[in-house]
Formats: sequence, C-alpha cells, structure tokens
Amino acid sequence: MADEIRIGIALGSGAAKGWAHIGVLRGLQRLGMAPNVVAGCSIGAFVGAAYAAGKLDELQQWVSHFSSWDVVGLMDLSWRRGGIIGGEKVFAAASAAIGIERVAELQLPFVAVATDLYSGQEVWLEQGRLEDVVGASCAIPGLILPKRIGNRWLVDGAVVNPVPVSACRALGADLVIAVDLHGDVRQHGAAPVRLDASAVSASAGGDQGNGALFSPAADAAEANNSFSDLLLSGKQWVDKITDSFNNDGAEQPNALAVMHQSMEILEQRHKRARMMGDPPEAVILPRVGDIVTMEFQRADEAIAAGEAAVEKVAHLLEAELERLRQAKHQG
Repeated sequence: MADEIRIGIALGSGAAKGWAHIGVLRGLQRLGMAPNVVAGCSIGAFVGAAYAAGKLDELQQWVSHFSSWDVVGLMDLSWRRGGIIGGEKVFAAASAAIGIERVAELQLPFVAVATDLYSGQEVWLEQGRLEDVVGASCAIPGLILPKRIGNRWLVDGAVVNPVPVSACRALGADLVIAVDLHGDVRQHGAAPVRLDASAVSASAGGDQGNGALFSPAADAAEANNSFSDLLLSGKQWVDKITDSFNNDGAEQPNALAVMHQSMEILEQRHKRARMMGDPPEAVILPRVGDIVTMEFQRADEAIAAGEAAVEKVAHLLEAELERLRQAKHQG
C-alpha cells in the first residue's frame, strides 16, 4: 500500500513503557503502514532493533512471559560508580532472543541514538555489535553503567534526543511517525510556582524518614537490614526499585526518585523543543502513564496500549499517507 512512500518510525525513550512500541508496530503493520526505516532511543532502540531484524514476534514472545523474578534474573547488580545495574546480562539475553549479532545483519535501515557523556554530543550508532549499540542507547544515567564504544563513554540517547525524528529523516523517511511514551503523563513546567517560605519551613520540619530505597534519612540499622533484604530477595529488591521511581510527592523523595524525576523533566522540555524544530508528520501517544520505569513484567498491558493508540489515530495516519502520495505524484 505504501511502497512509494518511505515510512519512518521514531521510537522514543520510556524504559518499561517501551513495550508499547511493539503494539504500535503491530498496529501499523495491520494498517499496511509498516515502517521502512527505524530510529530508536533507549527502549525505542531496543524494540526498534528487533523490528529491523524481522524478529518482532520473537521479542514479543520473550517479553510477554516476563515475571518480576525474570526481571531480577536479568539484572546484573553493579556497585561501581557509573550505575546500579551493569546491563550486560539483559542486552546479551535480548541479542540471543533476537538472534542477530551485528547491525549490518538487520533487514531495514536502523539507527540508535546515544549521548557522549563528556562532550554532550548526540551520537548516531549505525554499525557494530547490536548488543553494544542498543546497550549504549539504553544506558540510563545513574542506573545503568555507561557503555564504552571506541574512545567514547555513551549514555541514554534521551539526554539529547528523546524521540529521534531527525535521525529518521536522515535515513530517508518521507513520512515520520513519532511514538511518544510520555504523552500520557502529567506535563511539566507549565508556569512558575511561588512558595510561601513559612510553608517550606513547616514542611521541612516534618518526618523525613519515609523515603524508600537509598533514603539518606534511614538509620544505619535500617540500611543494613535493607541491604540484607536486597541480597536475600530479588523480587523484593525490584519492588523497592519500582517504588523508588514511583514517588508521588507525598513523602520526601529518595535519591532514585530525584534522579528519575529530574531526568524526566529535562527530557520532556528537550523533546518539545526538538519536535517543534523538526515536527513529525504524525505522533502516536500510547496510554502507558501508569507503568513505572522498572515494571518490565507488564508487557502485555503496554503492547495492548500501543495497539489501541494506533487504532485511535488510524484515520489521521491514512490521510497523511494519502496526502504525501498525491504530493509525490503531482511533483
């Protein structure tokens, strides 16, 4: 149906929300609008690589059977300074599940976006070991260890380009469909808020010992017990990590919540600026706002949300495709 128009898909960042990308790709295939080129950032690079390899079925089968215990088994804890999770185990497992070793083996043009940790430069990864390329794009600062490729230390592409529309265009796409996994969550930074200093002082004097994992207010005995619990119960560890990312503002935020929320605010602002400068022809917004960063076991929900999001805008996608086709014929 769309052979004469090159359709590009820009798959955005979003950690566990990213399984929605699978549903989006499924929905587009059903519409006869299967993308010809793929650009991905973070989890978008993870799913995009599988799609570009022609292995979306294998990826969906793999992630749909995840449990909390499976997530634990894929986490290689690292207490080195660069991150809490090493990342090698999960990306090696994903590479094995997909069955592709190098980017050159992919069936479709593909680029993963990462960030040079020291220069801040946006880096497009189009060759090399697939495990390294995807691992670099997914290296969430402070959580997953940075990836060294060549003489660069690379981290999550979301730092510079959360939804890589520009990379999609560089691959030759005529119609770019952007998938924004954060369109369903609250919008940050609408207007400045003035706080009464007395209110700030009162809140500061309240209970500050309720933070979850890594709360600086926890006493030494509690910290030791928590560390023992982490070693003894992987599922409990994942639950605590999940809760840490899901801080609702009612309690003093812990270290992970501060890191995550700050990164998300910066990411949202940067994404809006990038997409205003280079707008896609269409945007798909899966309703995955309630899926927290580490809830990778909720794949079926996320995939269903991605499919539903495509159905919601199917008429717009088809209209845009027809407009481009007519413009191409007239030109």
